[in-house]
Amino acid sequence: MLSGKALNTIKACRFCWMCRHLCPVGLVTGKESNTPRAKALLLDMEQKGTTEMQVYAEDMFQCCLCASCATNCETGYEPPVFIREARRNIVASGLAPASVMAAIDSLMKKGTEEQKPAAEKADVLVYIGAHGTAAAKEMAEAFGSVLTKAGVPYMTLAEEPADGNELYDLMGETAEGKQMAKKCADAINGSGAKKVVVLNPSAARMFKQEYPAWGLELSAEVVTATAFAAGLLQEGKLKMKQAEGVVTYHDPCRLARDLEETEPARQLIRAMGYELKEMIQSKKTTKCCGGLALEAHSPKLAQLTASGRISDADRIDVPVMLTACPGCRSVLRKGEGKAEVKDLFVLLNENTL
Repeated sequence: MLSGKALNTIKACRFCWMCRHLCPVGLVTGKESNTPRAKALLLDMEQKGTTEMQVYAEDMFQCCLCASCATNCETGYEPPVFIREARRNIVASGLAPASVMAAIDSLMKKGTEEQKPAAEKADVLVYIGAHGTAAAKEMAEAFGSVLTKAGVPYMTLAEEPADGNELYDLMGETAEGKQMAKKCADAINGSGAKKVVVLNPSAARMFKQEYPAWGLELSAEVVTATAFAAGLLQEGKLKMKQAEGVVTYHDPCRLARDLEETEPARQLIRAMGYELKEMIQSKKTTKCCGGLALEAHSPKLAQLTASGRISDADRIDVPVMLTACPGCRSVLRKGEGKAEVKDLFVLLNENTL
């Protein structure tokens, strides 16, 4: 079953071409089935009995759910709504591709791991997110070093629970996803933190938007790591070296579009002394790099999408692309292009006294 909102969106999108030039997957594959319009048309055909779920099952997962289509829709429709619901139905019907089910099973296993409380206590809890990526560990160490230099005591969870964002992307709103989210919320609330600083923008979006919608309340204030670091800069707690060079910044979709945050990272980049050159799609119009959920079941497609994003930096002849998301950094580094992908917090740590 599809919700009324999903059905109304399908009817509006099925013959509309206005967002197809913004789809990061469709741009690199050239396949019409990778566009929001085609996905809406396939679902509409199923509703009319002219096609079956197994025909479009794989197509529904070849999407980043980056919401570029929704953000740029002049009439306010949101294709990710019907794509997530279609994925839920596909998984429930046992028709999801084997690679997708393997990714879901892996995430479900992580969600059942025993949680341990924080080893230390502080008002600030740093939530890392993006489980299993080397980027997340490197970012966390760098960000922790920045906090120490700024004189900010912080704690982390000994065994960090998954926040559920990847599972939500892969199979939509389900009881399993809500259970995972509740376990994470309980761990954060149990830490006693007054503020949770989130490194992964996808996790921050879950905490700020999906958790309240699901009736899950966090006792701590949720702040993105970029906004928190920019606040330390404004308070004079970060003493910066002055670097040289030209960089560009890749806005993570969840941070720029869903959370409407674009300036804190740029404030940090300029404070370090770098010249910032913007790509053609930046801030709220950012182009998705692929993301961890897509990479989990379609690594070649994610690599192709990442290469498409790196080419945007190459077009403006910038040697370094910065990002502030462990998922983005992990995926972008597997793409092909001239620009070197670096993490904002690693660079910030190197340039903080």
